[in-house]
Amino acid sequence: MEMRVLKIRHVVPAAILALALAAGAMPSLATTAKPPKQKLTLTEYQITPALQFIAKGKSRFVAQNTGTVKHEVVIVRGTDPSALPTKPDGSVDEDHIPKSAKVGETGNVKAGKTKSKTLKLGAGSYILFCNIIDTQPDGSQVSHFAKGMYTTINAS
Repeated sequence: MEMRVLKIRHVVPAAILALALAAGAMPSLATTAKPPKQKLTLTEYQITPALQFIAKGKSRFVAQNTGTVKHEVVIVRGTDPSALPTKPDGSVDEDHIPKSAKVGETGNVKAGKTKSKTLKLGAGSYILFCNIIDTQPDGSQVSHFAKGMYTTINAS
């Protein structure tokens, strides 16, 4: 009986040590988990985020276009949409935004469709805007940004 107790005393700690070592060699769940989803609703001429405050780090931005025309979401560092450089047509001049301020964009999202993009945001404020320009039947152009299709979010 005493021999069995002695073996169990050695086997159990050895098994615990083996499990601990195996767990340390495996990637943690945090590195393999999907980034949190940040839902954005796009319509004429609004971007409505489900959350104004999000966690810094990777986020999967899911842009759902509930409008009747195509939209996009461009994300840049900043606090004031009116401070963004614009072109004569009212759209944002993305070529004049510093590279360090550019985060990414969804690309065009057709009416009734959804598109997602995973981006990494550091702590700070961000401007989300649509930079689509529509040409009307009479030849005039409508800038979604000039119509007020922008919002801000904060990551911390």
